[in-house]
Amino acid sequence: MLGSWHTFFSTQAEVSAALTGLVFVALSINLKQILSLPGLADRAGEALLLLLLPVLVGLAGVLPQTSIRALGGELLGLGLVEMTMVSLILVAGHRFATERPPQEFMVRVGGAEGAVVMTVIAGALLLAGRSGGLWWEAVGTGLCIAAGVGDAWILLVEILR
Repeated sequence: MLGSWHTFFSTQAEVSAALTGLVFVALSINLKQILSLPGLADRAGEALLLLLLPVLVGLAGVLPQTSIRALGGELLGLGLVEMTMVSLILVAGHRFATERPPQEFMVRVGGAEGAVVMTVIAGALLLAGRSGGLWWEAVGTGLCIAAGVGDAWILLVEILR
């Protein structure tokens, strides 16, 4: 079963690693502005975490697994650690979001947490022996990339407006 997902996990890791590199470029280009505005350094960390999760999950997916449950445990662990870290960043960022329309922050929270929770669900399903969890992870990968690229856009383009 996992063999048919090998290419997906490999591609997921490669694409997300490339995008993570682009965030580092954005950071280096706008570092002075990012550090001068409250909350943007945390936003950069959020972008990196969101793009790094698919890299780590992809690498876990190409490991020779003993079972689908073993992969589930790995994904559940990665997802829970990521969810904790992203949640801490979002809680810290809330105090800076009060200067902006509330729906902006809600979209950010929904995108980031929604993306990460997919990996937690996928891990739990796989740990229970349900192969459908792989599809949840595929959706989570797309959401992580979308949310991470959205954060990167703020750091690269919107910061200059």
